[in-house]
Amino acid sequence: MDIRYSGLSRINHWFSVIFVVVILTLGYMMFFANDRASGSYAEAAHIGVGFFAFWFLLWRTIYRLKMGFPAHKKQDRRHEFARVVHYLILLGLTLLIITGPLYLFTENEGLAVFDWFTVNLDLTALSIVHEPAEEVHKITGLYVLPALLVVHIAGAVVTYLSDEGVARS
Repeated sequence: MDIRYSGLSRINHWFSVIFVVVILTLGYMMFFANDRASGSYAEAAHIGVGFFAFWFLLWRTIYRLKMGFPAHKKQDRRHEFARVVHYLILLGLTLLIITGPLYLFTENEGLAVFDWFTVNLDLTALSIVHEPAEEVHKITGLYVLPALLVVHIAGAVVTYLSDEGVARS
C-alpha cells in the first residue's frame, strides 16, 4: 500500500502540529495555573498564538477538505477508522478556531495579539452563545482534541511498525 501526501500537505501537517502543540500547552498552562499572573500570561500567549493559528488552521482545514485524503489500495476497517479520526480532528480544530474568538467577541472582549494590535468584533447581540461557545472550546481543547491526537499518533505508530510501514522505509 503506497499512499502519499504532497509536499505541501506534509508541510501543512507539521506546521499544524507545531501550532496545536503550542496552543494546547498554553491552554493547559492557563487552565491549571497556580496563580492569576501565570494564568493571565498563558492566556495572553494562547490568544496571541491562537490568532495566527486561526488563519493557518482555517486555511489548512479548507485545503484538506477540498483536496481530500489519498486513497488506500485496500479499504479495511483500520483505514476507515483512520479517515474518521482525521475528519474528527479537522472538526475539532474548526470548533476551536471558531469558538475561541466567538466567546471573547460575544462579551465584546477584544482579541489582543501580543499587545501589537487588538481585533474586536462586537457580537454582544449573540451573547446567548457565549457560555456554550466557552464550554465547547474548553471541552474540545482539554479533552476531545488531545484524545483524538493520541489515537492519531497511535495509529501512525501502528502503521509504521506494520509490514506496510516498514516496507516503505
